[in-house]
Amino acid sequence: MHPSFQARADEVAELLQRTKAARSGFYSRTDRPAPAKPVRYQVVGGSFGMYQVKDRTTGKTRAFHNDYKATHDLAMQFEAKVNRQITVAL
Repeated sequence: MHPSFQARADEVAELLQRTKAARSGFYSRTDRPAPAKPVRYQVVGGSFGMYQVKDRTTGKTRAFHNDYKATHDLAMQFEAKVNRQITVAL
């Protein structure tokens, strides 16, 4: 690998370690357990009155909807499909 690419990869790895440490510090201060796996699908406000379900691993939009609750339910279904456990408090 080219030295500049290797330096960039090392820099990104260091930044990821810092963010993980910051997150674990936050959870230890709030007495909440850290989630086992990060959320993969995220509901994002698109244009006026439209919401998107984005895949955080690829950054691509997976679905659109005009109702937030329906979009959230769809994101939860996508999470369930990738075999992740989601706890929903109603």
